Amino acid sequence: MRNFLPGMERRLGRLAQLLSWISAGALIAMMALVNANVFLRPFGKPIWGCYEIVGFLGTVVLSFALVHTTMTRGHMAVEIVLSRLPKRFRVVMGIINRALGIIVLILVSWQSARYGTKIWQSGEISPTLKIPFYPFLYGIALAFAIAAFVAMVDLIKSLMEEA
Repeated sequence: MRNFLPGMERRLGRLAQLLSWISAGALIAMMALVNANVFLRPFGKPIWGCYEIVGFLGTVVLSFALVHTTMTRGHMAVEIVLSRLPKRFRVVMGIINRALGIIVLILVSWQSARYGTKIWQSGEISPTLKIPFYPFLYGIALAFAIAAFVAMVDLIKSLMEEA
């Protein structure tokens, strides 16, 4: 198991980096689109469906950036109180916190996939550009599933270090 983790972490790191680049590209596209729309609107040439596209790109930005944030432990942590507690207690609280985080990530992934399937079956599309919603819901589900897997690997690594 100890030999398996470093290789898995490297592969997950590359995947997190790829998703982070996709997220960054979507963010740049959002900014360009909004700026172009603001610039063109006074000339009577607003970008049709800008609001929808920005919303769809927002799901990509947020969900795909989550994997890198989980990988680097970039989320916020309250350490003011925990830093004053005994080390053993901090370790146990860290394990419990990671386990609960994994459960939340799995639940969000599962429910996003379920909702994506429901939307797909209903044929629901965006009102202006007629873009289907379900691929973005599946993207959210995939990103949260990968983040859950990253968190599981991190939890296993922590447990092995403490053993």
